[in-house]
Amino acid sequence: MFEKRLTLLIIPEEGEKTHEFKVPRAVLWAVGLCLLCGTGLIAVGMYSFAQSRDLEKSVVQLQREKLLLEAEVEQIDQLEQVLLRLQRSNEQLRAILGDWDEGEAQGNATGSGEPFISAQRRLNWGYVESVPTAWPLAGPLLRSFSPAFPAVVIAAVEGSPVCASASGTVVRAGYDTLLGQLIIIDHGNGIETHYGYNSALFVSEGEHILKGQHIAHSGRGGRAPYEGLYYAVREGRAFRDPIYYRLWL
Repeated sequence: MFEKRLTLLIIPEEGEKTHEFKVPRAVLWAVGLCLLCGTGLIAVGMYSFAQSRDLEKSVVQLQREKLLLEAEVEQIDQLEQVLLRLQRSNEQLRAILGDWDEGEAQGNATGSGEPFISAQRRLNWGYVESVPTAWPLAGPLLRSFSPAFPAVVIAAVEGSPVCASASGTVVRAGYDTLLGQLIIIDHGNGIETHYGYNSALFVSEGEHILKGQHIAHSGRGGRAPYEGLYYAVREGRAFRDPIYYRLWL
């Protein structure tokens, strides 16, 4: 069967020779199909490129959101830790306010003629600064409070800083045969704190001390069997367990 062809004439200007090309229709169809496929592939490629750019932006946005979520989770963990500490402090505060027998406290007169004001009443009135709620030294207990030993001993390397657990006035700062370098702070109206076994003192008698102020370095003074801090709290005429007052370091 005679193959159908298309004739292409190229007629140049200025009367030059005319060029004639006979092209089979199948070739034209193939060329057209190739152009169509190429155009389709280009369109698909451009669409895919645009999609990839959008996906990259989405990935960057998701990474930013992930970092924000991780930061929020970390903040939540920190807030949970703070909440736990506040709950422990609240329990301790409730113990101070609820368990202490006010009648017994009133019976423990100061002996100095001034009215006795217990820790419970001070906290009720908001006088937290004069209540020994701050722990003077970070460390585990080597010895606990008992009737035979009315204080605690906090373990610490010699030279560790000792801080005042409440504001008050230094009524004693000097050497004691049993407790070594000793500091006694009067917090007013019948409450005192005692700090013994120190290696160095940084306050003197009559000096006013603020809560948390650095007052000494711990050591192994007097008859201390180990390095640490002797810490006692006296309320009225009775010594009480310092743990009872502790609300924070």
